[in-house]
Amino acid sequence: MKKFFFLFILLTLVQQGFAQSSNKAKMQSMYDAIKAAGIRHPDIVMAQCIQETGWLNCKRCCLRYNNLFGFYIKGNKCKKFASKEDCIAYYKRWQDQRYPKWRKKFPKANYYHFLKYVHYATGDKYTREIKPKVSWVRKNLKL
Repeated sequence: MKKFFFLFILLTLVQQGFAQSSNKAKMQSMYDAIKAAGIRHPDIVMAQCIQETGWLNCKRCCLRYNNLFGFYIKGNKCKKFASKEDCIAYYKRWQDQRYPKWRKKFPKANYYHFLKYVHYATGDKYTREIKPKVSWVRKNLKL
């Protein structure tokens, strides 16, 4: 039983590592689009994209609707976008509507606080989940 559990963990880690390396060009392209849109904190936003889309490989998430960031609408349904570019533009508008007011109120806080403040992140668990992905972005992509 222990051997099976160890093998399962090992295969999961290998699969995740393969997904990360095999999608590096796609990740770089997505990061470049996020940055070109003028989105603040593009490294953290790219980590959100990775989190919400399973390294841009998810087949049962909002990615099938070009939704890179897991935005939902009423009825707990994925918001649909015509393209990934439309989704990035939406994120920019979403951020622009909320960020200045938050920054004025919390001038020394970080972007993780912003995500919790605007109820994008459900709590500290989300921050813990995306921080390793932010590290991966900073280490593996051209910022």
